Amino acid sequence: MASLMDSSRSSSGAAADPAPDSVVLAGGHTLVRATRRSVLARAGLDVVADVADADAAAEAAETHQAGLVLLDADVAGGCVAGVRRIADRSPRTGVLVVAPELNRERLLAAIRAGARGFVAETLGASGLVRAVEVALTGEWVVPRAGVTTLIEQLRGSTDEETLVGGLRLQLTRREVEVVTLLREGLTPKEIAFELDLSDVTVRRHLSSVTRKARQARPLTLALGSTS
Repeated sequence: MASLMDSSRSSSGAAADPAPDSVVLAGGHTLVRATRRSVLARAGLDVVADVADADAAAEAAETHQAGLVLLDADVAGGCVAGVRRIADRSPRTGVLVVAPELNRERLLAAIRAGARGFVAETLGASGLVRAVEVALTGEWVVPRAGVTTLIEQLRGSTDEETLVGGLRLQLTRREVEVVTLLREGLTPKEIAFELDLSDVTVRRHLSSVTRKARQARPLTLALGSTS
């Protein structure tokens, strides 16, 4: 696991300091949250709230001035939307996204939205505790396998290979963001609000993705017929 120091979270500003070692659990099945609560409690971390959806996570983060929200990637209300809401309502609270496995699209979308890190459940109990402890210190938490993805973005890669409908498409960063939010159940209008775009622009991105998928499908069929 790699970590990078986040220098943007200083002690300046009018907002109250987050409560040290305090964590809000958000999203995932009730049993999963109960297990995570138990794991973190045994490590001496204070779980101040246990909620089911993104809106409740943002409210709990603000109410408790939590140091961190451990946000399930499949949280009701959408992971990316949840990260944004938490950042808006409690900007001093970090967000660590936990997912069944490392996913390039989800990693990038979460980090862009303002998450402090992204971890896979395959880390196990001790790995999860370590990730939470690191995030609570104000550092970024990124699995080794995700570092290459972030470096590629910093180097200015304009297109990303993304799986859409079983097809590997080369999409722009904005197209990936739109598709990711669409997969989370947001409508084009909601996507426009989250990304600060017009409805027309969002639909234009969706049309572009559809066109690329149509162009790729005949090629896939042709390759299959010659095998």
